Amino acid sequence: MIEIAKITDARINVEYPIEINDRFSGSLDYLIRTQQELIVVEAKKGDLDKGFNQLSAELIALDKYEEDNTEDILYGAVTMGNVWGFGVLQRDKKYIIKDINTYTIPRNTDEVFSILVRNSDFR
Repeated sequence: MIEIAKITDARINVEYPIEINDRFSGSLDYLIRTQQELIVVEAKKGDLDKGFNQLSAELIALDKYEEDNTEDILYGAVTMGNVWGFGVLQRDKKYIIKDINTYTIPRNTDEVFSILVRNSDFR
């Protein structure tokens, strides 16, 4: 994460609080902020699917929270440390796309790093 921030000149917020209403409140584990938002959520109890469900709710909440932000896509990642999954929220169409691939560390380190840098990089 620190390397991503250095390369992209991003700000990393840890345990970033977000509150929209009673349904959408809590903390994002990590919010990496550049021109796009990339949320990294650690999956609970080693369950990537539950982590992705949490990520989806947080992407929806962030979409509402950042209404003035004009970016079309919010990027998200779920990690258990050694396993990563990715998804995006298409803000205009209001749907979430989940990457069907999972990426493991150290086997897919270059791919994970590339995805994180590409999604965090300034356009």
